[in-house]
Amino acid sequence: MISKEEAYLIGLICGRGHILQRDKKIIIEFAHKNKIAYGIAYCKKCGGLATDSKSNDSEDLNCKLCGKSVPKSVKKVYEQRESTINSLNEVIIPFLSNKFKVEYDTVGNDHMTLLILDFSNKEDEFEEITNKFNSKSGFDSFEIPKELNTASRESKIEFVNGLLDTSGFFNAGSWLIREGESGFGVMRGYFQIVRNWKIPVQICDFLYKEFKLTIQTIDWGHPNMRDQADILAWAREHQVKFFPEDYGIFKLRVKHKQEMFQELIDHNKKIKFTGKDVFSVSRINKGQIKPYHPAEKDPRLPPELKGKHFDASWQIAYELGSEYIAEFFKSVKNKKVFYLTGKDEDIDYKEVFKEFESIRKEKTQKVEELRAKVEEKIKKAAEKRARTNPEQKLYAPVSVWLEKHFSEKYGEQIKFSDTSSFYLHKFMLDNNLYDVFESYEEYRIKPDLVGFLLSSKKIILAEVKVNEMTLKDLGQLRGYCLVSKPELAILISKKEPSITLKKLLKTNKEILSFNDGRIIQIGVWDGNKLKIMEF
Repeated sequence: MISKEEAYLIGLICGRGHILQRDKKIIIEFAHKNKIAYGIAYCKKCGGLATDSKSNDSEDLNCKLCGKSVPKSVKKVYEQRESTINSLNEVIIPFLSNKFKVEYDTVGNDHMTLLILDFSNKEDEFEEITNKFNSKSGFDSFEIPKELNTASRESKIEFVNGLLDTSGFFNAGSWLIREGESGFGVMRGYFQIVRNWKIPVQICDFLYKEFKLTIQTIDWGHPNMRDQADILAWAREHQVKFFPEDYGIFKLRVKHKQEMFQELIDHNKKIKFTGKDVFSVSRINKGQIKPYHPAEKDPRLPPELKGKHFDASWQIAYELGSEYIAEFFKSVKNKKVFYLTGKDEDIDYKEVFKEFESIRKEKTQKVEELRAKVEEKIKKAAEKRARTNPEQKLYAPVSVWLEKHFSEKYGEQIKFSDTSSFYLHKFMLDNNLYDVFESYEEYRIKPDLVGFLLSSKKIILAEVKVNEMTLKDLGQLRGYCLVSKPELAILISKKEPSITLKKLLKTNKEILSFNDGRIIQIGVWDGNKLKIMEF
């Protein structure tokens, strides 16, 4: 039987966990994009909800009821980083320690805190937990373990508590334009799910099956569900949204998150909102028909969705196997029409499809004009970066030298590309390299130059500078190496390293090492060739 502590840890892992099999470690991310978060603002005069003013000249908020200006200082301030660290040390680690007698550590910065559990001396416990995730290693591929189906109700609650502590967000800005009996603006919480297409529907199904709790919607990071004009806007996170007052059985251990969660609950109860909409199969009217999107066959989409077009969020959930949505289809007579329109009607499917297709093509034609403008804007921004970046002038000649040098060294053709204006995973996707480098999705970095050894499936990173190289430059490249695990990396400049960096490298050569002994080289460019420095 899964204990409460184990269920909570499983929730943390599903939300933002990494499993390091070789090191016998589990790492949990606690994201706090900004050090400080703000609560709900109310007008002191009428008590109404106050939100950002539409006027660019005003720094004050605007009351939605009486229209008066409200100073931003009325918002409660939450110290996210401090709260996260304190919650880990004072609440979360002691709770997990009741079950897991392992080494705990925390590290982080202003944007994220990591909880590290070292199971080196408890390998049996490590295997017991990680086996539930079927050899997967990251939260973007985890699914809810089937073992939770037979857990106690208390353990199932703890699982959701863990999910909420890592992937739950309760920002005052995620509100609906709705009126209650005593106020305006309905607050929502949401699970933020990053690059994982399975777990949103599994969360929806789990909440309903185990607690009879519904969600409000799933905001999918799918090309049909995001900004249709911006072709790059879609490949982001999914949000499983819910009304927080229905979720009072769950208690978060990250202090500021629990306080923000409670603030949303109190607001919705205060305005006495009752007309809640629930995630379900709903009718698709003509205004909801989506235009076609060029990314509908994108390789980042799961097989269940690739090559298909969607007009509604529930259609995506159905294709991904949602048991909750599948229930709506059981008593339906005309399933094809029901899937297309959200309405079980005795009408000719081909006629309805033809009508929908006509509307869709018309919308696609209109949005393609907007897409062309967005693409032109992106192109001009890239050209501007090239003009204002002095390092850009070195990329071409350095690339030519690197290609010749490493082709001879490795005995295979290598192509160096300027990736400075792209995230590396996006560059690899656009250039059809995703089949060669299966871990490309993890490469969310922006190195200046990348060499691709296609035969041996290896990469080489190069950072190019015009000024003397510093420890900061080396640290940046080393960070890229830890993410992408290249065969080799080179820090290049027209000038030698700074005196400080030279001294450091002479006494601490190990800072040039990464990933089990691979090396970062230091090179000086003389205009024609690269000279590798020895330390």
